[in-house]
Amino acid sequence: MDSGLFKRLVDTSIIFFALTNILSAADAIRAPSSPPPGPPGSLAPAVALANNPPSAKTADANRTPIPANPAPLVPVNPVVASANNPPATNPFETEVTALEAKLSQSPIVSGPIVFYGSSSIRLWKSLQQDFSGYAVLNCGFGGSKLTDCVRYANRLVIPRKPRAIVIYAGDNDLAAGIPPERVFESFKQLFSIFRGYSPSIPIAFVSVKPSPARMMYFENILRFNRLVDDFLKAHPETEYIDVCSDMLGQDHKPIQSLFRSDRIHLSPAGYEILRKEVGEFLSQDCPRSGRLSPKDTPVPGIVH
Repeated sequence: MDSGLFKRLVDTSIIFFALTNILSAADAIRAPSSPPPGPPGSLAPAVALANNPPSAKTADANRTPIPANPAPLVPVNPVVASANNPPATNPFETEVTALEAKLSQSPIVSGPIVFYGSSSIRLWKSLQQDFSGYAVLNCGFGGSKLTDCVRYANRLVIPRKPRAIVIYAGDNDLAAGIPPERVFESFKQLFSIFRGYSPSIPIAFVSVKPSPARMMYFENILRFNRLVDDFLKAHPETEYIDVCSDMLGQDHKPIQSLFRSDRIHLSPAGYEILRKEVGEFLSQDCPRSGRLSPKDTPVPGIVH
């Protein structure tokens, strides 16, 4: 090969190599290279990125471009949204609505005695016969808790314009594991509603019973009953009716014959204890003016 030609080829290679290095350096200045990957679990990439953050121009270049004519926002139809996500309702709403309708169809009674609360009231089928001559209304519903009784008091009790109220509730709250102090707070809310209706209306609370199937909650039952008893002692025109003690035998265990086979609800013998204890309250706090007049005699077929 000619020596001159060889020298020119060598010079050309050197120039090409130099140009390549210059271009690589320029690219490195314009966009810093990503940090080399480290071993698994290594913080090296994060540290390198923190030391060499991308420029604002680089970040802008990586963003998704905003379209020149964005699609208009579609307004949410509140009716459709509500239908797709209906609000949670109380499980007793249907029953309470039906009870309201039933009560509205009953004969108008001047100053009835309202029995209000959970299933121990609702299942008291002999209520009218047990207090013959009194204007009594059964406003029990559920399985309800005291919190439910608070919710519906202004719909079921206050519109009846009662002259006395007998309450049985709290049983299901305690059986749900709610602490007695919290159940007592619900009772005070209910009491406040009734006192807001009338500062002098007689209010009786029937103690939570010692159901055999719920004796694992017995200490909480006793605690709640004591809280209500002490509270009512400080308020006039009230009565704490203790049926819990009456339903315990000498061994301090529930008398089985007072309860149904489910060991929760009362048998006729259990309701006889309620009749006796509540009857004493009515005779003392609800004199004859609380009895039915001839024009208020219930229509046959309608259970109060």
